[in-house]
Amino acid sequence: MTDETKRPVYLGAMARRLRVPATWIRAEAEAGRIPHLRAGSALLFDPEVVERILMDRLRESPAPTKGVSRES
Repeated sequence: MTDETKRPVYLGAMARRLRVPATWIRAEAEAGRIPHLRAGSALLFDPEVVERILMDRLRESPAPTKGVSRES
């Protein structure tokens, strides 16, 4: 993606892209764990940054418990 086409995405689009509830993304953003921009009541995200942060968190987390898989 070039700098000219790189655009932030809205909360709903970010949630769909990650396949997680929008409420979870909002909570993570409001807690300061995911960088975002606020435009009025809308939250905007840089998808590449958010995905990189979440992948880093996944790598740093302890091994899953029995019956839980990290693979999708």
